[in-house]
Amino acid sequence: MTVPALYVAGDRDMMLAFPVMDRLLANLKVFVPALRGTLLLPGCGHWTQQERPGEVSAAMIEFIRGLPR
Repeated sequence: MTVPALYVAGDRDMMLAFPVMDRLLANLKVFVPALRGTLLLPGCGHWTQQERPGEVSAAMIEFIRGLPR
């Protein structure tokens, strides 16, 4: 069974600076087969839900509403 997923990160997250992250993100669907989307929040760091609670909540609600019932 695969679980639907949404990837949310800040474009200033220090994790994205790791050498292999560009390749990992480009191939994320290989590792997360039920990936429904990717959201990179501009100007946001590692703590997306604290830094951008409104945008993260809106993305989560949209993601959940898009799931089949």
